[in-house]
Amino acid sequence: MHPNWYETENKAPMRRLLSTLFFGLIVLTASAQLSPLHVEGPYFKNDQGEVVILHGFAQTFSPWFNERGTKWTNYDVDGCLRYNKGIIDGILNAGWKMTFVRQHMDPYWSNTPGIQTTGENDIHAFDFDRFKKYLDEVFVPMAEYAIAKGLYVVMRPPGVCPEDICIGDNYHQYLLKVWEHVAQHPKLKNHGAVMFELANEPVHIKNSDGTAAGDKEMTAYMQAIVDVIRKHCNNILLIPGLGWQQQYTGFVKYPIEGDNIGYAVHCYPGWYNSGVEDDVEVTYREFKRGWDSMITPIALQAPVVVTEMDWAPEKYKASWGKATTGEAGDKGFGANFIRIADETCNVSWLLFTDGNLLAQYDDKAPNGNTFLTDPEACPRPCFRQYEYYASEAYKTLINAEGYGYVKEEEPLFSLTEQWFNPSIWEHGTFDEATGALTTGQYGFGGWQYPQGADLSGWKYLVVELKETQTRGASFRLFDVNNYWDKPAMFDFGNDTRLVIDLHQMKNEQGRTLDPSHIYIAGFWTLGGSPIYIKSIFLSDDGETPTAILLPTSDQKPQPVYDLQGRRVGTSDHLRQLPAGLYIINGRKFLRQ
Repeated sequence: MHPNWYETENKAPMRRLLSTLFFGLIVLTASAQLSPLHVEGPYFKNDQGEVVILHGFAQTFSPWFNERGTKWTNYDVDGCLRYNKGIIDGILNAGWKMTFVRQHMDPYWSNTPGIQTTGENDIHAFDFDRFKKYLDEVFVPMAEYAIAKGLYVVMRPPGVCPEDICIGDNYHQYLLKVWEHVAQHPKLKNHGAVMFELANEPVHIKNSDGTAAGDKEMTAYMQAIVDVIRKHCNNILLIPGLGWQQQYTGFVKYPIEGDNIGYAVHCYPGWYNSGVEDDVEVTYREFKRGWDSMITPIALQAPVVVTEMDWAPEKYKASWGKATTGEAGDKGFGANFIRIADETCNVSWLLFTDGNLLAQYDDKAPNGNTFLTDPEACPRPCFRQYEYYASEAYKTLINAEGYGYVKEEEPLFSLTEQWFNPSIWEHGTFDEATGALTTGQYGFGGWQYPQGADLSGWKYLVVELKETQTRGASFRLFDVNNYWDKPAMFDFGNDTRLVIDLHQMKNEQGRTLDPSHIYIAGFWTLGGSPIYIKSIFLSDDGETPTAILLPTSDQKPQPVYDLQGRRVGTSDHLRQLPAGLYIINGRKFLRQ
């Protein structure tokens, strides 16, 4: 326990200098143990060409986030360094197999003292000279210390984004100024163990006239920051997405240009259709569908780092996310998050729990009803999962020949429980044996195509029900990957058959939809009782179905192995295997 003592920010310069010199010697000795990382395809790789997937924790350098101001305050650099270095030591001494830390260059240091702000998104108190001073005295020394302890470092800029950002606005200029200075720092530039997360939790992007902008503008906003940094260094850069770092498909359509680019994602209970403590019915399948819709498209192209994530029952008041661990493949948040991250094959992630709590963890303590001993809270399952990630078996797996994310080609409009999602909005159910869809209240069920399904080669889409419905049902199609956009809507009324002209689809605003990229399609109903779906098919005459078949191969069936190396079948019987990960012809295959 560190003493609670107070000094002004100008005291003890000699002690700080000696401390810096001492730890500098440690860094020079120990940092050589960390192989520099670079981005190669969808992976981080080290100098030996090995895939590296990181697992870690987060630090914020301000009194409030360091045990609510009880450990140091008053711009006490020595107190801050002592406390936060002690946290790193405590976490590692507790046995955590950490490989990276996300460090927040908190605005506590760069804001002018005494100027009131409305929150961390308010930059009017920002003082660039103070930022430069404390980059040298706090943030760089902490990054060096972490590296000396064998941890890669992700550096995050001060504060959070305002709810609306715009190309060239004050916040954009602020980020450009901060990152141009950081990119030139001699102890950070071109450092293979230091990554830069360019912003924290952007929400919406607007045009200069205040109207809503979109994916193209978001890419331009981030590209400008990338370009400024690239004038000075080639560190790995992690790009945040909109929607509090949930939305990434826009970067597939409008990619960030340059090398060493990854993406920084946040994931909390309730996001991506995942479960929360108060909704115990949410399953792995729903969570995975949400993740595949918003994250998987970019993960197929570049490495992903989840830089905020945690969970625990609310009664512990020790986590941002309120949920339970549950069981992988079934209900609950935590176990399914871990499974989905592992299945995606290139997702690094951290535990956002306060570092002082992680340092207190004791894996030998029996299961109990505390945050640190309850298996339904994040510390216990994550500690044990991190141990697995540190094993030679895991390192061998992720560096096996052909390791990667391979997904089945998804059939269009398949009326199976595997492909049909009854819970795109509100929680519903679907019975493939009877075709019964019961949505939640004002709910929506159907199909999501993260890369966009091209229907432009057909003239019609035919949708048929088995009987007249009474739930106000309509069939809706979206050419924007956003359920809250304006779709084309076709009401069933008393009819059981719709013939939709794919090239004449208009939304309620009169805009003609583009059938070459349909992202969401399905049924809206009032909910409460089922509608019965008979069939849905593409057609050139509005009558005759066009065959939409799964891909076939002229090659003979290949043996299929599970991750333990046991032969479980052949490739022509994939549909008979349970959902999971398999090895086929030396490549990893995801069966959903």
